Amino acid sequence: MIEYTGCGLPNIYLSNGYTENETPYGKSVSIDDVVGLHRAIGMEIVNKEPTLSGPEFRFLRKELQLSQDKLGGLLGRDSQSIALWEKEKSELPKMADMLLRAIYSETLNGNVKIISMIERLNELDRIERDERRFEFRETEEGWRAA
Repeated sequence: MIEYTGCGLPNIYLSNGYTENETPYGKSVSIDDVVGLHRAIGMEIVNKEPTLSGPEFRFLRKELQLSQDKLGGLLGRDSQSIALWEKEKSELPKMADMLLRAIYSETLNGNVKIISMIERLNELDRIERDERRFEFRETEEGWRAA
């Protein structure tokens, strides 16, 4: 059994699914299916009873590949609030806890609309605000985004 610290969470132990190797620099461990492991950890976190801890909140956010800024926008907060929650320097609001759990769960369950929204938010993270352009055209049904 080994302690798995690669996910940033305390108290995660693996009883199998890994290989231990000796290297000239000491012992190394390789995980057989990191993506599957992280999904299992995420679902365990989502289904647990108490409020998410800061590290658990951060783990789910990172698994969704959302920046603190984008998640803050989804939750109606700024990135500093997200950072404080992740460091457990401020109490995580119940609504933020429930919404992040729902988004993560729906994403893993293949909810196409949620996945599309997350992908679009991640794409917007890469685009500079000044470079965005909104184009509209008039149609028989009225004005529509092009």
